[in-house]
Amino acid sequence: MTNRTVRLLSGEHYFSEKLSIFVNRNTESYELTEHHHDFLEFSFVAEGRGTHHAGDETIAVAPGDLFLIPMGVSHVFRPSSSAKSSPLIVYNCIVTMEAANALLKDVPGGDELKGLLDLPNIFQTKDHSGEAHSLFSSMYREYAAERPGRQAALHAGLLQLFVFFARLQHAADEGRDMPASNEMDDVMDWLRQHYASPVTVKELAGRLGIGERQFQRLFAKHAGMNTTQYMQRLRIDAACRLLLTTDRKMGDIAEAVGYGNTPFFNSLFKKHVGVSPREFRRAKH
Repeated sequence: MTNRTVRLLSGEHYFSEKLSIFVNRNTESYELTEHHHDFLEFSFVAEGRGTHHAGDETIAVAPGDLFLIPMGVSHVFRPSSSAKSSPLIVYNCIVTMEAANALLKDVPGGDELKGLLDLPNIFQTKDHSGEAHSLFSSMYREYAAERPGRQAALHAGLLQLFVFFARLQHAADEGRDMPASNEMDDVMDWLRQHYASPVTVKELAGRLGIGERQFQRLFAKHAGMNTTQYMQRLRIDAACRLLLTTDRKMGDIAEAVGYGNTPFFNSLFKKHVGVSPREFRRAKH
């Protein structure tokens, strides 16, 4: 076994007196060394590929991979390449153990979720539905925008994460995936890659060789939303990324994510995010 340096990341660098939750969207690099921390961490691989190192174990990671990392367990993410064209993007939501315990203590039914606070090792699973991307990106937007109600919204989002991970852990304990349809997973993976292209229910149903009404029913059951809502969410999430990482004009961003009508895009963005695209960009810079 080779000797390695494992450093402590302290929550005092991330939390304030008013807020014991921190959310970021990080482009992983080789600069951060293996570390452990004095807080609980939820992580979601959103883009790119790489590896996750935990002690002597190294595993490949890809979009959809989820991790719950207990306090004191060492780990680090590494991109598969240093090229800027293929970054490894990971969302992280961290919270103090005190705040997590208080949240689950005060909410009805919170006792069912407390097992997540006592995990001895990293819990890793896979999200096939796209729900994790929605949860993490929504919390990241709330954290970045600093709007009224931010603290309440972040605690509500954290509670959703606890419920989501608890259900995935329950499914893993029963020895099954959640959800079970590999074919529908493939359709959703295809949509995540082609969200900017026009697509019809007829085309999607044809990929599975079933009727449109049956497809719509199965998709809604699998994703928890219809195809229109799912595509809108993918496009708005993509628009948020472009607003945060580029200086492209609003019309250019609208077109890049699949909307030729800029006023419609602006209206839809505000409906989903709560602020206009310009306000969202301004709040971050």
